[in-house]
Amino acid sequence: HSIANATNIDTLLVATEKEEKMTAPPEALQDKIGFVFNNLSQLNLQTKCDELRDIVTEEYWPWMSQYLVMKRASIELNFHTLYSNFLDVLKISELNHMVLRETFRNIKVLLRSDKGIANFSDRSLLKNLGHWLGMLTLAKSRPILQVDIDLKALLAEAYHKGQQELLYVVPFVAKVLESCAKSKVC
Repeated sequence: HSIANATNIDTLLVATEKEEKMTAPPEALQDKIGFVFNNLSQLNLQTKCDELRDIVTEEYWPWMSQYLVMKRASIELNFHTLYSNFLDVLKISELNHMVLRETFRNIKVLLRSDKGIANFSDRSLLKNLGHWLGMLTLAKSRPILQVDIDLKALLAEAYHKGQQELLYVVPFVAKVLESCAKSKVC
């Protein structure tokens, strides 16, 4: 589904390389997983979930959660609803927890990254992940816990740091909140 995208995930890739190594599936399996996601639609959700359940064993869930967050959700805003529905139909709660953890990890990487004016790519990724986070939590009437990310403190800190920081944090928080329009939590 991805057409040439202006969003560059280098910041996320570099930070991930520095962290613990997880077991990546063999390349042939990575290709199959990519193929499943490339051909995913609302009409074939159950079929693709069954397909994925058959080919991905538990040892590769951490890799798959990272793949879904970093290579899909962070850059494919238009597919957030599809990916969220996919996780719902897949019904693997441990994988859902891993995806949420990976989402928080990537957000924190981007919040720590260089906030130069020219760094539009990280800003775009941060907004996308904000929307994704909102869909995984608030949109499903699940709270975002302060221990995971304190949005209020983040806004206050950005305000004190000045305009550069606000250019990142305000759109991010707005995207998180945008997802909760139909939520019982907000």
